[in-house]
Amino acid sequence: MEKVKKRILEFLAVKQLKPEGKASILCFIGPPGTGKTSVGKSIARAMNRKFTRISLGGAKDERQIRGFERTYVGALPGVIIQELKRLEVNNPIFMIDEIDKVGADWRGDPTSALLEVLDPEQNFAFKDHYLGVPFDFSKIMFICTGNLIDPIQPALKDRMEILEFPGYTREEKLMIAKKYLVPKEIEANGLNLKQIQFENEAVNSIIKDYTREAGVRNLEREIEKCCRKVATKIAKKEIAQAIVTRDAISEFLGSRKYISTLKERISRPGISIGLAWTWTGGDILFIETEMVEAKKSELEITGNVEKIMQESARAVLTYIEANLTLLKIDQERSPIGKKIHIHVPEAAIPKDGPSAGLAILVAL
Repeated sequence: MEKVKKRILEFLAVKQLKPEGKASILCFIGPPGTGKTSVGKSIARAMNRKFTRISLGGAKDERQIRGFERTYVGALPGVIIQELKRLEVNNPIFMIDEIDKVGADWRGDPTSALLEVLDPEQNFAFKDHYLGVPFDFSKIMFICTGNLIDPIQPALKDRMEILEFPGYTREEKLMIAKKYLVPKEIEANGLNLKQIQFENEAVNSIIKDYTREAGVRNLEREIEKCCRKVATKIAKKEIAQAIVTRDAISEFLGSRKYISTLKERISRPGISIGLAWTWTGGDILFIETEMVEAKKSELEITGNVEKIMQESARAVLTYIEANLTLLKIDQERSPIGKKIHIHVPEAAIPKDGPSAGLAILVAL
């Protein structure tokens, strides 16, 4: 979060020195639960301005932004004008959520309407169809959020400054849980620190064994589940207080959801570890290979591997066959005339992309 915080401080410093200047539009991109909306609320608190947010996930009608002409029955202004009317100010912190999930159909493309809203050179005279007169949006601080950068329209992307929110490491999640999530959930469930305490090892176990995410939403849910179980026991007068330890976690949350098989997997040859991208953050990917005698050369690939990755595997095998001397592979271990089987586990998840080539080469 260091880069993000530095950039926001620079933004606020410029705004303080030149309040009437044109502000750049910030766009927070990152996995769910990494604190994009929370940072927006913090900016509003720091600037002593009102905060509002709208979600454009699934929006397909351009008139949601530009408003409806008053000739229509039940016509309304656009969502931005509606929010300003509700807040009764013209300079709030305005967060536009899920900007990467905006759709388009025969009714128009909302992202095209946003081009004018989010352009500091144009938005001082935005024309809402309902109002019919130019309205000044330049005093509003717009912040956009999204999970992925690719679906955002290039022209819209060009108008915004992208700030990437990375996923949290286990150590960071532990500190967030200790300082913020645990006290918040203890209070939300009617408890106090005398009635329930969480050991660090217990929180670490929740992070490692019960959640697999880039953010902290599921971690918060699991902590809440522990608090609810303790609150139930205290309400029934079965216990007066509880200390949540690593050994007691399974009583509260059941058996572990995620089990690491890293040690067992890397203890023999033919297995390598690659890096995988998922919409909730990064993950590791195992590539398992085996060579068996066969009547002729054959390559078999299993697991949900799509076209580009299959081509990477074929290219790697051809490279090895063409460079046996360079790689010091003797004739006995040569893949020529043998069956090579490449397996990528977790077959329910489609896997594609050119980046697994080196991991396949290492495994073979």
